[in-house]
Amino acid sequence: MLIWFLSIIWLSLIFFLICLFLYLRKKKNYEILYIIIPLICIGIWALYCLTLVTINQEIPFWDFGIYYYSGRQLLINPNSFYKKDYGYWGVIYLPFFLMLWAISLSLLPYNISYLIWYGLNYIFAILLVLEFNKILKLLGIREKMHRFLFLMVISNGFLIFHQFALNQSKFLVGAILLFILRREIQYNKEEKEKDFKYKFITYFLFCMIVTMAPYFIFLLLIFMFHDIPFGELFKKENLKTYGLVAVIFLSQNFLFFIYPGLILDYFEVLKFYQILQFRLVHYYLIIINEIFIIPNMTQFIVSLILLIILGEIIGFLIITKKLKIHEKFSYFAISFIFLYSLADKTLIILLPLTLLLFIPYFHQDVRGRDFFKKNKYILIGLLSVLGIYLSVNVVNPFNPVENPLYPNIFGGSAGYLIFTVLLGICLLKLHLDKDFYIVERKTEDG
Repeated sequence: MLIWFLSIIWLSLIFFLICLFLYLRKKKNYEILYIIIPLICIGIWALYCLTLVTINQEIPFWDFGIYYYSGRQLLINPNSFYKKDYGYWGVIYLPFFLMLWAISLSLLPYNISYLIWYGLNYIFAILLVLEFNKILKLLGIREKMHRFLFLMVISNGFLIFHQFALNQSKFLVGAILLFILRREIQYNKEEKEKDFKYKFITYFLFCMIVTMAPYFIFLLLIFMFHDIPFGELFKKENLKTYGLVAVIFLSQNFLFFIYPGLILDYFEVLKFYQILQFRLVHYYLIIINEIFIIPNMTQFIVSLILLIILGEIIGFLIITKKLKIHEKFSYFAISFIFLYSLADKTLIILLPLTLLLFIPYFHQDVRGRDFFKKNKYILIGLLSVLGIYLSVNVVNPFNPVENPLYPNIFGGSAGYLIFTVLLGICLLKLHLDKDFYIVERKTEDG
């Protein structure tokens, strides 16, 4: 009964958005039409997943169950918080994130908590789209229709469906990360002073991201050292910043001090997933492994080489001062996608950051055939990212044999390979022709 009630709420929400769209169109107010349609698309995916849950007549466990029961475990016996079940570590999050669950949603009945988090997930998805739209405007995408192309890419496909199906926290992570990035771009553009309040809010949210996505600690380091010249690393003001970040991070995860055994347990978790990194094939190479069956030793060697390259790229992004902060985030994202075998877990966050790489080459002042001709690599790149969003390598998580929940378009994992390689080719082509495109755009703008 409760699920049916929520379904009615979701349907009413979609209906309201459609009515608002038609009303604004009738009034010829196109100012926010381009932003409403992507939000409707996300709402439809959310409603679709909720309908499947209703048909199945069972609230699934998956990621939400880990959040929920881990929060309860913190209240019952924190010492066994990081425990190994079914041969693997289920909890990879730092204590702060799940402590928030322990004092909120984990106190409610499972079904009610699931539905509340489901609704919050939709709100987080909306915030992610809105923040991405603001970033596009700050980076110079003036036309609403052009921004609409970017927004539609990140609002559809299996990646959206997957977040709602598993009721994960990636929308929250993405919304916070884009909020931080947008504020940084805005402050730099307006040359505002970054006072203590700005730093505290920024680093508090960034540390919160790390508790949900531990590998994003590299983004935190890139962000923290972005504006600090080598000669000022140990300047008093910068030392205060390091101290602020350390205090925030340690304060958020104070349970490590109360229960020191959790520290060793968490290192075991990290070690497990690091070993897993060497055993897994990169998501876009799964089809090759299915055909040729790559030997384990070959997988290990390739993964090790790619990890070394990724480490060097991250080190470069931390120390270089020649790139803007959004460029650093984008290069981190595309490097993570190609070089890290667990990147598919965070594609919903990495791909929007990757799309920002196309903006410097985007010709906005041309129309008709010239628009498609001069922006062909950008458009192919956008279609490639959309293809990754739409591709799927798994079948029905409810019933893997009889009733797939999502159509296996583009050949499943073959689509991942095709579109990921195509994305890389487009970015490489634009980079190799960088001087031509940048000079031509400057001439047009002039």
